Amino acid sequence: MAFNDLREYLKFLESKGQLMRIKKSVSTKFEIAAYTRKTSDLNGPALLFENVKDNNMPVLGGLFATRKLIALAFGMEEETLLREYMSRESNIIVPVIVEKGPCQEIVLRGDEIDLRKLPIVTNFEKDAGPYITGGVQVAKDPIKGKRNVSMHRMLLLGPRTLTVYAPPGRQLGTIIGRNEDKGVGTEIATAIGLEPATALGSQARVPLGVDEFGIAGGLRGKAVRLVKCQSINVEIPDTTEIVIEGRTIPGKRVGDGPFGEYPGTYSWERPAPVLEVTAVTMRKNAIYQNVFTGTPGTENHWMMDLPATVFAYKEVFKICPDIKDVKLTVGGTARHHCLVSIKKRHELEARNIILALLSAPIGIKMAVVVDEDIDINDPLQVEWAVNTRVQADRDVIIVPPIYSPTLDPSSPAERTSAKFGIDATMPVQNREIFAPVWTPGQDEKYITDEIQSFMNLVKNI
Repeated sequence: MAFNDLREYLKFLESKGQLMRIKKSVSTKFEIAAYTRKTSDLNGPALLFENVKDNNMPVLGGLFATRKLIALAFGMEEETLLREYMSRESNIIVPVIVEKGPCQEIVLRGDEIDLRKLPIVTNFEKDAGPYITGGVQVAKDPIKGKRNVSMHRMLLLGPRTLTVYAPPGRQLGTIIGRNEDKGVGTEIATAIGLEPATALGSQARVPLGVDEFGIAGGLRGKAVRLVKCQSINVEIPDTTEIVIEGRTIPGKRVGDGPFGEYPGTYSWERPAPVLEVTAVTMRKNAIYQNVFTGTPGTENHWMMDLPATVFAYKEVFKICPDIKDVKLTVGGTARHHCLVSIKKRHELEARNIILALLSAPIGIKMAVVVDEDIDINDPLQVEWAVNTRVQADRDVIIVPPIYSPTLDPSSPAERTSAKFGIDATMPVQNREIFAPVWTPGQDEKYITDEIQSFMNLVKNI
């Protein structure tokens, strides 16, 4: 299902009972974030704040707050979400360029620009200030000229300046570094308020040089329409609510942080490039979007979940085509803890999988491999497999600190982590002693139905 823009999608969500309009006056400092935190915890709806203090622009929060909302954005069922997403992600549909779009109904330049007039949200108690968190950055690689589409936090510095926290190792960070090698800034357009599949496509784990707008086209089943920016040589989706155009200042860095990040802890002050804003364009009656992160699970984690899981799946498939399932746990921030179930055919197969996952550029810190009889979506079954099939001196693999693109407060150094894996699989031979006990008839439907009927009768007593 391809929605034409964010507004059409919000109408769809409302028809499904998945959009709540908040009409009371709310503050951009903590209050909007507090609402969004709670809707994530309650598996609730997306939130549209229609009455923002000291601002006449509505704020959208929690658009991706639950797995259900992710499925709705793609027009998929939750039960088959991973397989369907994987199929669509590989079906690239090249974006098309159009002459004009509603994203440029209003154009601001020079002294007309004052970012402080946007309802930029302060999310956490110790944050350094208001951060743009729902912006999708678009820039071009100076070597191949290909678009890169990604999401990075931006700290409000002044009326026309922002940070762009894109550290080395991230693709936008690489683009900024390549331009600075030539002594020039990087032209970046930040899109706020995109059609949902296009926003989610920015999270695809693809190599630098692959245009994520093409991925987004495959995910939505229809090409993304792009329009050229007003002041820089970058293209942006034509129905974007708000676009911030600008260039980084070569070599300039300022402190960015603290900021409450996706591990659920603060990312403390770090140097970040500075973006000088050259134009702001927007739709009439524009909607500002905030994306909430923090302690799992939040919309940030659900946005990362599918692309990172697909990447992990492909890494495992290279070693073991007989995969039953792969899961990046929400408690592990949808990045750091990976569970895999396989049909094992070689004694050391699980070890190869573990090492491949720990060295992959996702940031996996713990990998657990189990047999195909274990449902990795059931924590009890995974724990039982570790309990009955693991001896620590034989089956736990510890890797000393290596490069890892993560924000982890326990790390010995920035973007560095020690890692470990657990081979919780049975040996290829003599598997009978590891099999679970079984009572014939234990899963008969009539027994289940009788007990369930009794429980239904007495639950209100």
